[in-house]
Amino acid sequence: MCRGGWDKGSKALRTTLHFGALLLAATWLADTAPASARDLLGLGGLFGGASQPAGTLGYTASLNVHGSDDSTLQDTIAGVTRLMVEQAQGASDAYTLVARARGDIAQIQAALYSEAYYAGTIDIRIAGQPLDGLDPATLPVTDAAGPAVEINVTSGPRFRFGEIVVAHGASSGEAPAVGADAVGLVRGEMARSSLIVSASEKLVEAWRATGYPLAQIVKQDVAADHARTMVDVRIDIDPGPPAVYGWVGVSGARMLEHDAIIDQSKLTPGHAFRPRDLKRARDRIAKMPSVESVRIVEGRALDANGGLPVHLEVTERKPRYFGATTSLSTTDGAEVEAHWGHRNLFGSGEHLRVEGAVSRIGSEALSQLEFKAATIYTKPGVFDVDTDLVGEMRLTREHPDAYESLDATAKVGLARAFTPALSGSAAIAARYSRVEDAFGDNDYALISLPLEAAYDTRDNRMDASRGVFITGGLSPTVDALGGSAFVKSEIRAATYHALDAEARAILAGRVSAGFIAGASLADVPASMRFFAGGGGSVRGYEYRSLGPELGGQVVGGLGYVAGTAELRLRVTNTFGIVPFVDAAAVSDDVWAGASDVVYVGAGIGLRYHTALGPIRVDVAAPLTDRDGQSPVAVYVGLGQSF
Repeated sequence: MCRGGWDKGSKALRTTLHFGALLLAATWLADTAPASARDLLGLGGLFGGASQPAGTLGYTASLNVHGSDDSTLQDTIAGVTRLMVEQAQGASDAYTLVARARGDIAQIQAALYSEAYYAGTIDIRIAGQPLDGLDPATLPVTDAAGPAVEINVTSGPRFRFGEIVVAHGASSGEAPAVGADAVGLVRGEMARSSLIVSASEKLVEAWRATGYPLAQIVKQDVAADHARTMVDVRIDIDPGPPAVYGWVGVSGARMLEHDAIIDQSKLTPGHAFRPRDLKRARDRIAKMPSVESVRIVEGRALDANGGLPVHLEVTERKPRYFGATTSLSTTDGAEVEAHWGHRNLFGSGEHLRVEGAVSRIGSEALSQLEFKAATIYTKPGVFDVDTDLVGEMRLTREHPDAYESLDATAKVGLARAFTPALSGSAAIAARYSRVEDAFGDNDYALISLPLEAAYDTRDNRMDASRGVFITGGLSPTVDALGGSAFVKSEIRAATYHALDAEARAILAGRVSAGFIAGASLADVPASMRFFAGGGGSVRGYEYRSLGPELGGQVVGGLGYVAGTAELRLRVTNTFGIVPFVDAAAVSDDVWAGASDVVYVGAGIGLRYHTALGPIRVDVAAPLTDRDGQSPVAVYVGLGQSF
């Protein structure tokens, strides 16, 4: 390990701080420098703020809204009118400017309707001339500032819903119990046009959910009564006949068997039509590793048996793939990972992945490098479309300061997706471990039944802004050599909360806990005990360097609790900063208690956001005293820390 590594750590720290200072200076310059200076330095294309193109007609636009006490109405109108939105870019000529103004009439009218103003008036003047009969050739274009554009809007009174009628044609089935009130059309409420549009969509979907796939709106009358300041609405629906699923076909899949796709969709001819079946079918097919995307096309008419044809348009991924990643820590060295995979090994979506990694490069001698290799095979849909057969073999060598271990593991089991967010697995595993630690040289032959579950509602797995991610595991284990038996359990929960509408400030938190019950520390391989420290635990400390000690040597624990909090702030669209704090306590007892040392690390990170995910640079310092600990640690990797 990097004992007394201030020179190495401080050098990396200085490099990181210099890099961050340059980024922040460039960001400040892009935000504050005049446009001419940005263009001169070549920053305009990087950070935006380009000046108006040469050869265009400039103009100045103003918006005045009268007759409404709604403070948001002016902002709503300003956001839809091209005259305001594209003012900085100008217009190519006078004819384009006039055409833009005439097109804005409809946009402003729609904005007024969306806020229940049906008696508004709109007056747009260019260089003092009204739009009606305006000849663009008469507009003054020699002035550098260009013509003045005045947009005057008088909103008039707000209208409310009056008479509301929803009617449907004769149908052989039961009509859905959805009335006008349930879809947002309530007499006396503000008659926003968006409510009428959404009500029509909800009514159609209500009929489709009842088994009528061809339901459609055949007539929609919206009448604004200016004398009553009310809007009367009548919607007529033709539900069409009830339907079942008919022929199911596949196109676009050249290497993936069509029968495998149809089986995965679970769309069965003769079963009653339900829209939720189509969504589930899309999700099931899309989760197949060999599928890039899937589009479900419904037929426009029923067949002779009342069946609705369904067509699955599938786009496949390339069957073979490979990749590599790398990460760096001043305390733990570098890690290089590479993988190769085949997404459709035998034609039915079977997935094979081979991966390997070498870590702790540069932190210790070559003889103390860590490595891991794995082969993972997944056979989808073994019992039903939501259950996969998973088999894996792993070989792992670990060499932190606390121990040296070599583990060979084989596991086979079933993984099931219960819902899009909830999944679980059950397996049987065999593991051989050879460990050298404070308890001496020991061999273990372990047989276990690992059970795992995950609940994931994150919006983005690489850079979440909302949702939760909870994982839990329980593994009863027996040592065939030593005769001991124990149960290992661990749970982790992370949550993400955006503090603003644009998710430029995100509060992220994670808590975790685990225990090993039924055995002593010596009966459990060191590679299965709990430790803390490192980039995925308490930053600022070396990897797996924290835990109970025996004779001055860390041996790990039987229980732990840990937590992390981060405030992820976007400074620009590309760069962000993340202050963070980590804490953990590891115990030689099953449950971590108040007597156990709580190790705390804190620091700040820099994020460079890319299409693949954020590139992470974290600088952390240990806040709990510990002998031989470096005063600072730097971590570089891809993706958020959790």
